[in-house]
Amino acid sequence: MPNSNSAKKYGFKKFKFSTNWRSKLALITPFIILTLLLVIIPLILIFIKSFTPVSGATINDNWNFVDMFIFNKILISLVIAILTTVICVALSYPFCYILARSTNQIYKAIIIFIATAPIWTSFLVKLVGLKTFFDVINGFQNSTFGHLWTVVGLVYLYIPFMLAPLYTTMINMPPNLVNASQDLGRNNFQTFFAVVIPYTMTALISGITLVFLPSLVTVAVPAFLNGSPDGSLIGDIIVEEGNLATTSEIAMARASTLSLILLLVLVAGYGLFLGGKYGVKAIKQRGSTK
Repeated sequence: MPNSNSAKKYGFKKFKFSTNWRSKLALITPFIILTLLLVIIPLILIFIKSFTPVSGATINDNWNFVDMFIFNKILISLVIAILTTVICVALSYPFCYILARSTNQIYKAIIIFIATAPIWTSFLVKLVGLKTFFDVINGFQNSTFGHLWTVVGLVYLYIPFMLAPLYTTMINMPPNLVNASQDLGRNNFQTFFAVVIPYTMTALISGITLVFLPSLVTVAVPAFLNGSPDGSLIGDIIVEEGNLATTSEIAMARASTLSLILLLVLVAGYGLFLGGKYGVKAIKQRGSTK
């Protein structure tokens, strides 16, 4: 066992076990339990169910229904979710930036209350009200046809979840950051991209997650706002298979299969995002070393 001098000489550090490890363990234990019960175990069960043959069928029967129709629904759902997220970001960023720089506290409180009001009402009530509003404007009942109305409804439902993290971050942003950028010669537009967006990047990622994921697997919204016969999305198909699962084992296996496919799509998309992020970072580092 090295003494203190030899430990310093050879780079050893005295190991100190934290005395408050019990309190830290108590803090993270509920999170670990919830993660196991609500995330890990359901994912394991979905995986097992997808690759377990039901009575009178094989594993192929769990997967052979995944055809071009299903992949088309997944693609349409991805496009709608991406479009919804982009619109929410485009509307939320300037709104939160202008509102955060306002000095009238009463005005800010009123506007935030109005902007986040959809959160405080029932999901079904919001859909019925939005559908009725569009029908009144168009002049006849069941007037909304096409995926565009689904996008409009999703933006209305989920934009508060983009506004909340962005606004909370922007009101805490030090004003001297913006002032320093402008003193260096940047205009408001350049300052927004050089200072505001990097400062709010964590909030932006949170908002994108809160909008994109529920938009991808949304249910009921297409049924209310898109009167087209083929207006259903992948979330509706999963729910339909889940409803059939009460009387059919193969339906439950197929619902699990669809859920697993969506998970793989999300993992692949996240991998591409990380690859692009670190690829751009590596290119920048190479350019700076030349």
